[in-house]
Amino acid sequence: MSVRLVASIVVLVLAASHATAQVTRVYLRKGVTHLQTGPATTTPITAYFNADVDGIGIGGIVSPVVTGPFNLGALGPQHNNGTLVYNPGDNGWRWGTGGVDFVTDSLSTVNGLFGDGTYTFSVNGNQVPLNLNGGSYPVVPVVTLAGGRWVDGYYRLDQDQPLTVTTNTFVGYGTFRNSVICSFFRGPGFLIPFQNVITECPGFLQRSSDTPNQSFMTYTVPASAFLPGEDYTLTTSFNAIVDTRTVAGLPGATNTARYITAANVKIKTSAPVFPMTVHASITPTSATASADILYRPEDVGKNGSVFVFALAPATIVSGADTRETMKIGYARTETKADTPIACVLAQLNAAGQMVAVTSANLAAYLTSVLGAQGASVSILNGVPTGNVSGATFFVGYGPSATTMINTGVNRAAVTIPGSLTCEPKAPQTGWWWNPLEDGRGFSLEVRGNNMFFASFLYDVSGRSNWYVSTGPVSLEGSLYNGDLLAASGGQTLGGAYSRSPTLANLGPMTLTFNNGSTGTLVWPGGTVPIQRFNIVPDGLTRPPVAGQPENGWWWNEQESGRGFFMEWQGGTLDIAGYMYDDRGDPVWYLTVGPIGGTETARQFQGNWWSYSGGQALTGAWRQNSRTDSNVAPLSITFSGPDTALMTLPNGRTTQLKRHRF
Repeated sequence: MSVRLVASIVVLVLAASHATAQVTRVYLRKGVTHLQTGPATTTPITAYFNADVDGIGIGGIVSPVVTGPFNLGALGPQHNNGTLVYNPGDNGWRWGTGGVDFVTDSLSTVNGLFGDGTYTFSVNGNQVPLNLNGGSYPVVPVVTLAGGRWVDGYYRLDQDQPLTVTTNTFVGYGTFRNSVICSFFRGPGFLIPFQNVITECPGFLQRSSDTPNQSFMTYTVPASAFLPGEDYTLTTSFNAIVDTRTVAGLPGATNTARYITAANVKIKTSAPVFPMTVHASITPTSATASADILYRPEDVGKNGSVFVFALAPATIVSGADTRETMKIGYARTETKADTPIACVLAQLNAAGQMVAVTSANLAAYLTSVLGAQGASVSILNGVPTGNVSGATFFVGYGPSATTMINTGVNRAAVTIPGSLTCEPKAPQTGWWWNPLEDGRGFSLEVRGNNMFFASFLYDVSGRSNWYVSTGPVSLEGSLYNGDLLAASGGQTLGGAYSRSPTLANLGPMTLTFNNGSTGTLVWPGGTVPIQRFNIVPDGLTRPPVAGQPENGWWWNEQESGRGFFMEWQGGTLDIAGYMYDDRGDPVWYLTVGPIGGTETARQFQGNWWSYSGGQALTGAWRQNSRTDSNVAPLSITFSGPDTALMTLPNGRTTQLKRHRF
């Protein structure tokens, strides 16, 4: 092939590549994001500045440059002389040396670094001036949700229920160049057909130019659109577009300057244990409720009993036993403050009074062969509301009451308002401990209707040791009954996988939870009050950093028997590896450190630590000690919120993913 022909081909390829590059928008914005944790409760968490150029195949264009009222002295080298940096993960050019724009926790910081005024972009030889002026940040979007319920700062949604989202009023809607309401979800497997719009809103979009007479947005997500047992984030934003420009040299590009106020809602989904439709009428004087249930396909044709029972404040329950081993959490006030009033199992007697029961003596509502048509169940029939104030009523079924409770085949049907309320809560995913027993801790995650629990501790000789338990939860995740298991004979830290470990049963264990952050563990080691653990000071109240991977259990599903538990708090990772030594005995390693990488490509670097000499399953507390701060180096590259590549000793790698147990 001649040199001339090769050169011609190269020219043609470059020309074709250049021809496919299409700038679709030049985007300037300042904004603030809040976290909504209740029906009307929001807290600001991040503020940001964006100066972006987006498009198709634009990675090879000349680097765009932006000038404007920057506080150059305060920004320093981070400003990169206004030259944008291509971010392959976002398929666009971004402000700053890292190509990730600017994010902080203070809107005043953003306004001090990025003043109001005209910002001019140079893009492919074209000048795009955008005037960001007026400080017109919209009101905070607050969404009203229907289909689930608020629980400890997140919204709990059964996967078989539709979700209706309605925003508050966008004050000033229609008074800017354009006003935009945007709402979308992030989370695994989200399959709602997004509207085909520019990338400013990949979900539900409403503009005042198209819909001028409705200053709020409402829509309904159909049932089963979300996957069960997953975490989602609903983001809703109010956008005040204060400038728009059309540039002849950038045909088809949308160029805007805007102020944005957004709010996030954390949504947790669960698959219902069985289908149930509730009908209720609760007035200040009378309470009536019923439910239509369908049995699970695997239960149809079996003999079983249906049970109606409640979790109620001990103050309204006759014969209530409030010993630690009998209570299931504590009642809370109308402001959601904990009280010392225990919540106990109860049933209504013939006189409409609440009477204490246990799982062993629950009376059945009906007993029969479980048919495909299900059953209609009366829960309350005109009972005086004061008699059941604050109680949450459940419907469940099984071959016995104890089996129904232990296997979690029950659902909350209705909660009666009251000054004290027993409304069960599932625990938060993360690290737990007893502050009086430093050196021993617990890794805990509830996904849907199942729990995976592990405890890191020591054997009687002081060597590190761990135990696990997993199975169904009950009473909306607030109760777990299972077996404590000891594992041995599995994979080492750096060794190749050979086989699954063997398991030995150490005895029963029970977990009950007062709320998402406190509970009680009863196991062969006795009764232990437990609570959530701050990895760093005030870590439990710190917002997640951008691009933070998921908290919880991670593993390589081809290497069962070894797992890693991760929790992030405010950009700090606490990770434990549960595995085995060369003899096959269980051993755990731990490390803590800051998140690294960028918002779209997170990383972690550190060293595994080992410990010894601490508290065993039984016996008095004793202080542990760190025996080695460099057992082996640890490197993790996260390719997404739930996938990662871990580098082990000797350069061996293992593919990790979230354990969807």
